[in-house]
Amino acid sequence: MSAPVCEMRLRLVLVEPEGKINMGFILRLAKNFNLEDICVVNPRFDILDEEVLSFAARGSELAKEVKVVNSLSECLKDSELSVCTTSHYDVESDVIRQSISLTHMVSIASNHSSVTLVFGRESVGLTRSELGMCDLIMTIDVGSDYNVFNLSHVIAIVLYELLKVRIPQQSVYGSLTSKEYLKFIIDYAKEVAAVLGLKASDVEVVLRHVLCKALVTKAEGRVLYRLFKGIYHTLQRRSTTTLGSESEGGGD
Repeated sequence: MSAPVCEMRLRLVLVEPEGKINMGFILRLAKNFNLEDICVVNPRFDILDEEVLSFAARGSELAKEVKVVNSLSECLKDSELSVCTTSHYDVESDVIRQSISLTHMVSIASNHSSVTLVFGRESVGLTRSELGMCDLIMTIDVGSDYNVFNLSHVIAIVLYELLKVRIPQQSVYGSLTSKEYLKFIIDYAKEVAAVLGLKASDVEVVLRHVLCKALVTKAEGRVLYRLFKGIYHTLQRRSTTTLGSESEGGGD
């Protein structure tokens, strides 16, 4: 039996935030929820601006601890589970925007010791490229025709829900497959996709989402790895054999 999951570490990522007041409120929320790991990509203002600090209240003491970087990839380093947020989803045809609910995200997150939450710009959210970098895509759907939340408000909602599982009970018995091992599985799946003439980038995004939703154990991961590796090498051998036969036939 695996060891119990320890207290979840949360990282908050803001991509190109545009509003000083929102930033102040977010720092205040971080103080409320005892969250100190904040990474900001290309903010449109100085994090230490007086207006930011004023609206942050006691959260202003966290402003100097904020990590400011130039790309989202820098904030995602060492992320065990990364979750991008979007108000727009397309479950019919867009593989990038295959979204899950906040409730389901919290359930999945409860099985991980560290979670990175990624929030986009107040004006346009996250780009497709940025969404494609995350393990999961999450949407808070309130069933109205106006599903776009203020940035600080949606962060408050998400942090409150995650607060309930910061010290979680594990819902899957056995150790989960590491993110590195899942990458090996996905890499072989991409190779298979290339041989079959499928779009490897779509396969990568879809399989990463599916595997993260599935909470794959180490035992299950080993089987999946052998499966995709076996499929790839079988297709390669058949391709080589076919080319050899065609070459021999061409010499007659």
